[in-house]
Amino acid sequence: MNRFTLTERICVSIGAKTIKELSSSINKALELSSFLEIRFDYLDQLDIPSSLKIIESIKSRSVFTLRSREQQGKFNGTEFERLKILKILYDANPMLLDVEYDTINTDHSLNDYLKDKSNVLISWHNFFNTPSNEYLEQKIYEMKRFSKNIKLVTMAKTIKDSFRLLNLYDKFKDSNLIAFAMGDYGIISRILCTFYGSSALTYASLEQSIAPGQLSVIEMRRIYERINKYFLDNVIAN
Repeated sequence: MNRFTLTERICVSIGAKTIKELSSSINKALELSSFLEIRFDYLDQLDIPSSLKIIESIKSRSVFTLRSREQQGKFNGTEFERLKILKILYDANPMLLDVEYDTINTDHSLNDYLKDKSNVLISWHNFFNTPSNEYLEQKIYEMKRFSKNIKLVTMAKTIKDSFRLLNLYDKFKDSNLIAFAMGDYGIISRILCTFYGSSALTYASLEQSIAPGQLSVIEMRRIYERINKYFLDNVIAN
């Protein structure tokens, strides 16, 4: 993703509850961003087949996500049903299919089904704090057993937590890493992660935030546009 500018590396998270809302949100997001995260857990299970038809033309730049309640998601079905849908989403061949590390690490049938991991994004979230550097590094090594596409997100309790997440990019240059922190102290890492990681996406909301500390795509674009303008005016000019 090196060829993309900062604003083009914003991934808009869409948590639509109906097919109509999904279609409308996609149209709005595409005016502001190159990448989308489709949160299928917000939809009714019965609407997922129809939603895949709507997304067909933009799946090559979409992250498909189906979060369970245990992972702070909205999916109301059983884990058996969720695993079945994850396989359907994988077969749809999106740019990336987000699969939680805890899920793929415990369910061997899912791991066997996802034979080609090149478009599988292994994710791990800690919604309470940011563990030690040693713990985070070990977690990434464990996640890399399944895919080189890694997403690691924690809750920042201090500004230092954000920079500890960003420092992981230097440690794992051989991975397609997405790492940032949640919460107010994590906002700076959401902004800077695209500077640190050559393939990193940063996630933003379309309007209302669906994760702690998540900025809207308009806010994120304004920040990046100011950074770009400053660079052009003060660095290149001199």
